[in-house]
Amino acid sequence: MPAVDKLLLEEALQDSPQTRSLLSVFEEDAGTLTDYTNQLLQAMQRVYGAQNEMCLATQQLSKQLLAYEKQNFALGKGDEEVISTLHYFSKVVDELNVLHTGLAKQLADTMVLPIIQFREKDLTEVSTLKDLFGLASSEHDLSMAKYSRLPKKKDNEKLKTEVVKEVAAARRKQHLSSLQYYCALNALQYRKRVAMMQPMLGFAHGQINFFKKGAEMFSQSMDSFLSSVAAMVQSIQVELEAEAEKMRASQQELLSLDESVYTPDFDVAAPQINRNLIQKAGYLNLRNKTGLVTTTWERLYFFTQGGNLMCQPRGAVAGGLIQDLDNCSVMAVDCEDRRYCFQITTPNGKSYDARVLFGGKQV
Repeated sequence: MPAVDKLLLEEALQDSPQTRSLLSVFEEDAGTLTDYTNQLLQAMQRVYGAQNEMCLATQQLSKQLLAYEKQNFALGKGDEEVISTLHYFSKVVDELNVLHTGLAKQLADTMVLPIIQFREKDLTEVSTLKDLFGLASSEHDLSMAKYSRLPKKKDNEKLKTEVVKEVAAARRKQHLSSLQYYCALNALQYRKRVAMMQPMLGFAHGQINFFKKGAEMFSQSMDSFLSSVAAMVQSIQVELEAEAEKMRASQQELLSLDESVYTPDFDVAAPQINRNLIQKAGYLNLRNKTGLVTTTWERLYFFTQGGNLMCQPRGAVAGGLIQDLDNCSVMAVDCEDRRYCFQITTPNGKSYDARVLFGGKQV
């Protein structure tokens, strides 16, 4: 690797403008390195965060796959094969979760931690030494200014001796701080190269180790399992396409029916009467009294079953008994607010008024 730039320690004591100018270049480089290191750390922490999130996500996915069996689907017939397959996939995801957890730990230890240590130790040390060097330089400048103002009179020898000692101490302190600062800046030129490459070595080794273990886990038996699942999915897809084609054909056939099935009162002029009906079903408007003289009409689904009139509201699982039709009479009635009404009268005199709606089903 090419040689790095250095600050000459021999020039620290003289503290010439040329040395200070070169020092400012090193300081600018250190500042740029600090900014870049912070950005690099954010990127690496994002990678680690994503990997850690993958650990949590695969853990949740495994639990959710097992939860399929406990859903109590209303139409769960034939789900046994799906349940067993999801159980196996849950086991696979658990094994993957172990690998992801190991990779997350390795990234934290070998990628994120080294760059944090570089920032907190090396860059912080340079920043601290810079502050100390600045303080020592200010003290030296103050002592030199005091020394420069000494009078020529010989009766001030005591004051001169004190100021000379102060200057010497300040210069020694500045020299020590500059040597420490220069050494840290010189070492930083090496350390920054290590700090940039070492975390990426940890990242690369972690990924390689993860993929190697993953390849070992997805052995030939796993390949066979995935092939069988793929074949099962393909088979289901073929069945779906065949069923979809049947439904499309059935839909076209049903949509090609005569317009009369959609038109209300289409055959009112010449109704077709079937006296051999065993069962009849359809929607009726049932009149209910809401007061002494007020009534309301409610649209409900009615059907006959075993000589009984049944009613099944929308959303109900089964119908309920309305009236035993044995010995009941039926006749048309006139209503002021409805057409085509009829009345069912029971043997005890109770009556039901209903209005016929089109589209009934006859059996």
